[in-house]
Amino acid sequence: MAMEIHGGNKYRIGRKIGSGSFGDIYLGTNIISGEEVAIKLESHKAEHPQLEYEARVYKSLAGGVGIPFVH
Repeated sequence: MAMEIHGGNKYRIGRKIGSGSFGDIYLGTNIISGEEVAIKLESHKAEHPQLEYEARVYKSLAGGVGIPFVH
């Protein structure tokens, strides 16, 4: 069952494709362009949030081979 993520309702979340110690990863679709993306979600109750830091690291490494693009 897909659900809409908040933030302008830009992405639809599909099935869970992975998980780790800092969050779960879902297959997602940009509802405007149809582009498939991976969406990582972290609990808002996390004692030591990592998602924002991880996004900053990916953005600083942007353009490198094998580095994912962060929206």
